[in-house]
Amino acid sequence: MAFDGLFLAAIKEELSGLLGSRVDRIFQPEKETIILHLRKGRDTRKLLLCSLADQARVHLTAASFTNPVTPPLFCMVLRKHLEGGTLVAVEQPDLERVLLLYVHTTDELGRPAARRLLIEIMGKHSNIILLNPDGSIIDAARRYTHAVSRHREVLPGRPYVPPPAKAKADPRGLDDEAFTRLLWEGPWDTPLERLLVEKLAGLGPETAREVVCRAGLPAGATLEGCGEYEMARIYQALREILAATSPAAWQPVVVLGQERRPLAFAACELSQYQGLPREYFSTPSAACDSYYQARREQQLLEGARRSLEHILERELKRCYKKEGLQAATVAEAADAEKFRLAGELITANIYRLEKGQAALTAPNFYDPAGEPVTIELDPALTPAENAQRYFQRYNKAKNAARLAAEQLEQTRAEIAYLESIAQSLSMAASYDDLAEIRRELRQAGYLPEEKEKEKPGKPGKKGGKKEATQPTRPLEFTSPDGFKILVGKNNRQNDWLTLKYAAPGDLWLHAKDIPGSHVIIRTGGQEVPAPTLEMAARLAARYSRAGQSSRVPVDYTLVKHVHKPAGARPGMVIYDHQRTVYVTPAE
Repeated sequence: MAFDGLFLAAIKEELSGLLGSRVDRIFQPEKETIILHLRKGRDTRKLLLCSLADQARVHLTAASFTNPVTPPLFCMVLRKHLEGGTLVAVEQPDLERVLLLYVHTTDELGRPAARRLLIEIMGKHSNIILLNPDGSIIDAARRYTHAVSRHREVLPGRPYVPPPAKAKADPRGLDDEAFTRLLWEGPWDTPLERLLVEKLAGLGPETAREVVCRAGLPAGATLEGCGEYEMARIYQALREILAATSPAAWQPVVVLGQERRPLAFAACELSQYQGLPREYFSTPSAACDSYYQARREQQLLEGARRSLEHILERELKRCYKKEGLQAATVAEAADAEKFRLAGELITANIYRLEKGQAALTAPNFYDPAGEPVTIELDPALTPAENAQRYFQRYNKAKNAARLAAEQLEQTRAEIAYLESIAQSLSMAASYDDLAEIRRELRQAGYLPEEKEKEKPGKPGKKGGKKEATQPTRPLEFTSPDGFKILVGKNNRQNDWLTLKYAAPGDLWLHAKDIPGSHVIIRTGGQEVPAPTLEMAARLAARYSRAGQSSRVPVDYTLVKHVHKPAGARPGMVIYDHQRTVYVTPAE
């Protein structure tokens, strides 16, 4: 289930075990995210409250956060009113997604005082609000006026007005007959999962789908196909899920989707995700914490990836533009010959030219047919000066073409290098992978240098030794014949894999003339069977810029025939004695 009222009820039961804890410290590491350190005896637990629209939740957490140097204003207010206080009660009104923390503390004069910290988990309307005992607002993570919400204002000094309540029945107080009467009020053509959400408090869409799934009904089923038997099954499934709000029936789980990314979490088993891997936890908080931390890491990872993609797109755009200009300059070299021809024809006919003529028409002695050519002349120049002008234009165009050809070769090499980094970026699956790519871009001059932080050294020394940066581990596969196949994930890793790790007798593979990974077959001195060679070639094609193509050419040779030219960029090598196979990239 998502973070609905029933899951919050399970969290409330878990937090009830922390009553009597002292609010030791308060932090606000991120926007609208509060961390309360609750100490009970020698045990300190961290309670996270978040009101971000797509991450709104409250639970105990084991994650570490980096706190800002200067605490935000709301954090300072919470410290003033709550630090040193004691958590005395936790309430959830009517299975709503609202949790109240009651804290007994003292005011500035040392007199007993009471405060309420309230979190509303309502999507884009979520909020964290600090209240006085009389219900007036001290402050909130998100302030707004009637211009934002016609229902209420959330401002210091204003009375707290709860979110508008919906007329829903509390499922915990319904017997089977009352439940059946409630649902049979209809409408009859509405899907059951939607009807459960509209009629019952505390149920979110995912929990409602779980009820329908446990009842053995198909997704999208409506009341029209339900009789007394089906209603009894639905009620029984609902009772099973309601029991999961009690610690005795907890079975916290996180369901994993593709690439083991978290797909859903709940305080009980989720039958609707049959066949998918899952992880089980001891408490609802632990499951929720694992789910959101994985999501947070994935979002941060994708954000860092997009930042690097933007840099590569910018640099590639610059290189493509430069390539076009340089290629045009090289193409103009063909026109340089007409300047040389003009100069030679003027020189050959200089005896019949006079200053002031505007053109010369003479036969082209390079043309077997002797077709006449008309050449424009500058009347202000002598015939000899006109010839010299055309020879100068010829030499200038020829030199520009030669220089442009050299620059064009360099530009195309830079494009190939940047595309190899783009391929590495598409393979990056962790912060370490992205850090290697960022480090490579910085060393290549595409990113500004960053000042390295010195690590603390031994007492009496200014600092420790500079940490050596080792490449991350390559991808590793095993062929059907038992051979180990290694695939580099970025240019630094490709260099390490090919030039340092692989033995001279190992087999090296790479997509032909296409940016991609270096692939190594660890032969151990044995002959490589055809299935192993094919698998490695398909991997080389898969982890290249042609990974979505068909019949990709892949070169292979022994590692001893692979060399790195002096001054070459990371990942760039030359090789010989190669053979080529055409394969379809691996799935």
